[in-house]
Amino acid sequence: MSGEIIFRTPITFGWDVFDELPEHIPQGNIMLILGRGSADRLKLKERIGSMMAGEMAVFSGVEPNPSSATVERGAREIRENDPDIIIAAGGGSVMDAAKFMSLIAVHGGTVMDYITGKRTPPDGGLPVYAIPTTPGTSSEITPFTVVTDDRIGNKVGLRHPSLFPRGAIIDPSLTVSLPPRQTAATGLDILSHAVESFWSRNATPLTREFSLRSVSLVREHLQGAYDDGASRPQREGISLASVLAGMAFSNTGTTICHSISYPITYDSGLPHGMAVALSLGPAFELLRKKGFEGLRPLAEAFGSNTRDFRKDLESFMRSIGSPTTLEEAGFTGGEKRIMDTDMTALLRNFPVSLDEGDLEWIIRAIS
Repeated sequence: MSGEIIFRTPITFGWDVFDELPEHIPQGNIMLILGRGSADRLKLKERIGSMMAGEMAVFSGVEPNPSSATVERGAREIRENDPDIIIAAGGGSVMDAAKFMSLIAVHGGTVMDYITGKRTPPDGGLPVYAIPTTPGTSSEITPFTVVTDDRIGNKVGLRHPSLFPRGAIIDPSLTVSLPPRQTAATGLDILSHAVESFWSRNATPLTREFSLRSVSLVREHLQGAYDDGASRPQREGISLASVLAGMAFSNTGTTICHSISYPITYDSGLPHGMAVALSLGPAFELLRKKGFEGLRPLAEAFGSNTRDFRKDLESFMRSIGSPTTLEEAGFTGGEKRIMDTDMTALLRNFPVSLDEGDLEWIIRAIS
């Protein structure tokens, strides 16, 4: 088996590297993109403003699962302020929004223009430098952005090489104040990326090594980070797991567990990582029943075996306060709501062919 791995975002990783920001981000006029909770909690505007020279405009209040309206409004403000660079500081939603804002600010159009293929970015937008305050999405190092579009009532995603950030400054100390529920959700997002990238049709020996190490780090550190958010070893372990998962799935993409999760999050508000993790166990079990080879290393990385993986995963999820069924998640849309989601792209990436009956089996397994 052969394959290549493509990675375009320089990474600065380490405890307190945030305090060295001017060494890793060029000076110039800045558009700072912020979210809600972490921006105030960590005083990001004040701290970044004190370290960086040049004028700084701020677009704040990016919501979880950012809307296309927020992205398009942010793009307009970027054009009005004409910055040299964009700094996105916050969780995955902030970075996803900033990357899409940068694209639209330079090339025009709307979110759905790019989602539907009406517009294809010929190159990147303004350079985006990403500072994650949560692990999980790995948006700071990947060519993906996911936003919510109320016009179609679902989440939508875009993958393009121009969406790789220009640089990522990953400081695990910024995640210390993350509440337990967010710690659990972001950790399960990492696990989902690592697991799905492992069995992706596009997986290579290199990406699988990243995936397996990420899975083992989540298994080793997430419970500890959930129980003791101030623990430096636990926070560093989870942040490293996020980087490794990002390096894997930025090359392989994800699979149907992500497609299944989108209407669950949209309808119920369940955090993305928890929504994706719901179907990981059944998808693993379906692969095993269909004779997919190679699941053993994945199960062992999680401290389990191929027959007990689903049971052990669900036990792990419950230990960190995550639901394991749609009923527990508060999702009432039913099987049809999920089946109506366009899963075409991520179905192609699943390692075995699935028919409608297979998808229905997965959804019923988590009902």
